Amino acid sequence: MKKILIDEVHIPPVDIKTGLLKNIPKDRMILEWLINWIEDGLKNNLFNIGDLIPSKKDLAKYHNVSTGTIQNSIRYAEDLGYFQSKQCIGTMVADKNAPRLDEKGISKKDEAVYKIKKYIIENKIKKGETLPAARIIANDIETSQNTARLALDILIRENLIQNNKELNKPEKILVVDYKDIDLIKNSADNENQAQTLSHRLYIKIKNYIVENYKINDKIMPNEDFAKLFNVSVRTVNDAMKKLNKEKIILSLRGQYGTRYINEPEKLAKQKEGGEKSKFMSTLKSSTLNIKNSYNYSWQRVLDQIKKYMIAHHEAGDKLPSMKNLAEILNVSSNTIRRAVNELVKQGILFCQRGKYGGIYIVEMPAKEDTYQWLALNPKFLVQ
Repeated sequence: MKKILIDEVHIPPVDIKTGLLKNIPKDRMILEWLINWIEDGLKNNLFNIGDLIPSKKDLAKYHNVSTGTIQNSIRYAEDLGYFQSKQCIGTMVADKNAPRLDEKGISKKDEAVYKIKKYIIENKIKKGETLPAARIIANDIETSQNTARLALDILIRENLIQNNKELNKPEKILVVDYKDIDLIKNSADNENQAQTLSHRLYIKIKNYIVENYKINDKIMPNEDFAKLFNVSVRTVNDAMKKLNKEKIILSLRGQYGTRYINEPEKLAKQKEGGEKSKFMSTLKSSTLNIKNSYNYSWQRVLDQIKKYMIAHHEAGDKLPSMKNLAEILNVSSNTIRRAVNELVKQGILFCQRGKYGGIYIVEMPAKEDTYQWLALNPKFLVQ
């Protein structure tokens, strides 16, 4: 392994001005340059697979672009198989034809290529018809716009689609021929092949949490999961987003951390078991004890304020000051202020400054929800 110096780069830098006149993004221009540089260098034995490329800073200076542009281009080229990045070592020249059978499975780009092929067939897009913009395709196949654009570039290279040169917009493309698209069949084995690292990790973390934690337990930080499964924290974050979306876990800021709640399982049991008490007569009320146990302090106090209003005031009344409310409910003034601000957003309270200012009740909160919450949280009752 050797380090390729910027002075050893044998291909002239990209002509950025000419490319911009043709509406070609900078990172696309750099990507093409990187591919040409690597292929030509390997062909002429100027460097070998495994050699380290110049730093991003040096390449950015060489092309007179930002480091971010270089970073994006290298990431695209890495997805294409031209580079391999290793932490604390750098970015190395890779063999793009080598099989990729590591734990990562396919990349997000590869998954997007598969989904776009499927998208073309399922939407019966014929040869010569224009595909939607990349942002629309990205939304339909549930990926980022950058990943969708990169996948479209791959399909262009495979001669399955082509740029619409008349429109001169890279996101507008025509289908060339979809007869030769090798669609992945809807079998369990092939679906497993189309899994990204984040999806595989999502399954691993989900199983690990179910096996090692009880409901309501606080789980270990994402950094520890990254060390446990030997992946990046960013990949763990992607997996955790899926678990949060499915309500398997609940992540909160600061000291609250992330907890195992498995709410879908609890709600399913509640449906099967029917009504447990008069205070849990609906599915909505049955979830209150789950949700409120993880709420921030101001969210719990918000319900206390609603109960206090119902017990002592009517619409149009002026509430005690935030300081007095804090003393009544035995919480901090900052917590009261956050809860009051939320009630103002909801249109329940109105705050006014000046001589005749204060906190006024615009609309009384619903009694049903407040009393249900108190039935499940009697320790917050205010005498």
